[in-house]
Amino acid sequence: MNSIICPVCGEELREESRSMKCGKGHCFDRAKEGYINLIAGTHKKGSLIGDNRDMALSRRSFLEKGYFDILLNELISIIKDKSLPCPHILDICCGEGYYSHKIKEKVNCEMCGFDISKEMVRLAAKRKNGCEYFVANLSRIPVRDKSIDIVFHLFAPFHEKEFSRILKDKGTLITVVAGENHLFELKEILYDTPYKNDEMPPETENITPKEKRKVTGKIHLSSKEDIDALFRMTPYYYRTSDRDKEKLFSFNELDVTVDFCVFIY
Repeated sequence: MNSIICPVCGEELREESRSMKCGKGHCFDRAKEGYINLIAGTHKKGSLIGDNRDMALSRRSFLEKGYFDILLNELISIIKDKSLPCPHILDICCGEGYYSHKIKEKVNCEMCGFDISKEMVRLAAKRKNGCEYFVANLSRIPVRDKSIDIVFHLFAPFHEKEFSRILKDKGTLITVVAGENHLFELKEILYDTPYKNDEMPPETENITPKEKRKVTGKIHLSSKEDIDALFRMTPYYYRTSDRDKEKLFSFNELDVTVDFCVFIY
């Protein structure tokens, strides 16, 4: 995808052997897996940023079992409804690339994705699926202005200024937040007084909300490993005490509600 730009000067990056280079000479080497690290400055190595390797592998294993495919299928439907011949699509905070990979299989498109976690991007790039993956910061996305047809953004921080900058004038943003009952059974185990999510969409000034869709279902987690993997994918993992975390250890399987709010801008 020719919309990726240099994070230092903003000029277009072009392929040069195993690197990408801009007109001012800033050069970014491709890792052996094929991704590029576009975090400039003190965190350029990216080794301590974002999810670690164990968390990345756990997330990949969980998603590959199809537990969240109800959401994946909705995303594919929304993108196909746009009837664009070959849209340029960007996966914001792409994780290990599950959604971009599956969408690329079903939709004729130019796909790229980024995450701040080098471990996540490394796994995404290993898929060798024709998508361009890079390590980058959400607050300074190294993508050219007005170059993306569709941005999708799942359970990640919202940065309206950057999203509106990179989207084409008639571009589409798809953002997903937890529905009110999302993983409620998990919270019933962990907390004495579980709460429901508020389903509030991100506030925007420059991006116009067009539609809200609800995607809801039940999944059966068939092992301790899958229960733990799902828990680690949630913000609850970081907010829960060790004492409360232990409540999950006694469960070998669990039925859980998945409840997503899909906002289309």
